[in-house]
Amino acid sequence: MTEMTGVVLAGGKSSRMGKNKALLRMNGSETVIESVIQSMAAVTSRIIISANDTQVYEDLGHGIVSDLFPMMGPLSGLHAALTVAKTPWVIVSACDLPFVSERIFKYLKEMIEKQATGKKEPAYQGFIPLVDGRIQPLVAAYHISALPSLEKSLAESKLRMTDWLKELRICYIPEEQIRSEAGVDPGREFFNMNNPVDYKQALENDQDNNELDR
Repeated sequence: MTEMTGVVLAGGKSSRMGKNKALLRMNGSETVIESVIQSMAAVTSRIIISANDTQVYEDLGHGIVSDLFPMMGPLSGLHAALTVAKTPWVIVSACDLPFVSERIFKYLKEMIEKQATGKKEPAYQGFIPLVDGRIQPLVAAYHISALPSLEKSLAESKLRMTDWLKELRICYIPEEQIRSEAGVDPGREFFNMNNPVDYKQALENDQDNNELDR
């Protein structure tokens, strides 16, 4: 079994939402970040929260790391987490995904164990879902060997995620493959909340799903 670190990226300002997205509650009692952490816990040996406002997340009981390159977006948050991770692989999730599930994290781990372990230089340095024609680099897995190129990009203020990924060996996982092999609905799994309209839609979808489960 491959040990992996879970990383929750919670360093954004939530400016479009008007309040901290990670601490929004769905129709149940959990906050969104608590739900993400619970889904990650089954496949990771340790969870790190990458955040600059560290006091907000102290009660969650996980390690918190702040950006070493402040104000540089998600690349900086991922960099900070990779610098303290003690495992070869990290599984990453943004903090604003109300429906991301344990199954997608398990699937990422399965992909790593099938295709990238047992070698000093893995065949791939990252596994990234491809959904609705767009990459999902904030629900993905990265190898520690990606750290030098990431640090170089930040030092040169090159902050586009797609530019950095061109420097790596990435396995992009098609939506159809995720649906058939992981058994999840990618549209729901990768739904993220950026503003109050998204939050309202998430609450409605969550309520509808709960009623179907009764």
